Amino acid sequence: MSPRFLPFYLECRGRGGRKQKREARRAPPPHHRRSGRADRYSSCASAAGGGATHPRQRSGMLSATEPLFSFGVIADVQYADIPDGRSFLGVPRYYRHSLSVLRRAVRSWNGAGGVRFCVNFGDIVDGFCPRDRSLAAVRAVVREFDAFRGGPAFHMLGNHCLYNLPRADLVRELRMPGGPGRAYYDVSPWPGYRLVVLDAYDFSAVGRARGDPVAARARRLLDARNPNRDKNSPAGLDGTDRRFVMFNGGVGAAQLRWLDAVLRRAARRAEKVVLCSHLPLHPAAASPTGLMWNYDEVMAVVRRHGRCVVACFAGHDHKGGYAVDERGVHHRTLEAALECPPGTDAFGRVDVYPDRLTLVGSDRMASTEMMLATATARLRSSELPSSA
Repeated sequence: MSPRFLPFYLECRGRGGRKQKREARRAPPPHHRRSGRADRYSSCASAAGGGATHPRQRSGMLSATEPLFSFGVIADVQYADIPDGRSFLGVPRYYRHSLSVLRRAVRSWNGAGGVRFCVNFGDIVDGFCPRDRSLAAVRAVVREFDAFRGGPAFHMLGNHCLYNLPRADLVRELRMPGGPGRAYYDVSPWPGYRLVVLDAYDFSAVGRARGDPVAARARRLLDARNPNRDKNSPAGLDGTDRRFVMFNGGVGAAQLRWLDAVLRRAARRAEKVVLCSHLPLHPAAASPTGLMWNYDEVMAVVRRHGRCVVACFAGHDHKGGYAVDERGVHHRTLEAALECPPGTDAFGRVDVYPDRLTLVGSDRMASTEMMLATATARLRSSELPSSA
């Protein structure tokens, strides 16, 4: 085990020292409203009560109670040392600048005090990165995460990661603690809390040779569910069926059994679980084309264990999203670092309290307060133009 991880794991097991003294947290800079976002969030209904509300909050409105611990979050850095480009939808992408966004994120987490670990939600490098530079690009991003002083950085696989390097190489380079070649794992960062990281491409055709039996089964699924010659196209598919595209994937049977066992133990210990996946797990928290293939099977496992899972965080859908499901589980899809124009940011810090999780977003990442006791999201006042 890397010396970088050892103190973290010893503390997780109750052999660590005293809690660190929490430093006063500075409020993030005011959010910049982007057109089209209010409708997206207002459509996220919560059967648990109160409906959904746009999750932008005025900065500076922090609770007087200190959080138990905090962790940093960032998604879809997709770094590449190439000129800026656009997505297939025409959205600008800033391949070099994304590394600067990550650098500022790490600086922010280091300065906040009490941030014990950080989570990268996949797509560490972009698919357009030249293959002869893929490994160097991954290592450049990992070096930026290594500058984080609070504890370990936890990574997960995204489709763009797998466009660049073999799975086994990524697991090694990203120092995933699940064992050789395995990209799903769980850790306990604080007594009574558990972080579970899924491999959303465990069952997929991405990053596997054509002769691979998993890839063959994934291609058969796509052939059955997607009639298009280009399996990356959702043309003609309706609703959540639009998720059956090549750039998505799913959780395999063995991983589902593992997840069931992890959540059973967590429920027995009365732990609160935060579930992390590159691919979103709720249709109201993301575009249908961004959903995990078998999100319903994963959430069936989650429902089997009561209110053990309190929140699901994801990346992949670059616009971000938020919803609360019928069981009161919060689903937060994080805005992408890749699509930040120079001078803007998208990263956050999650403050964990006994009764809530508070995502303190920076700039283009919306802040969200997720209440656990009432299973609804209580959001502070949205940042609206002044009437003065």
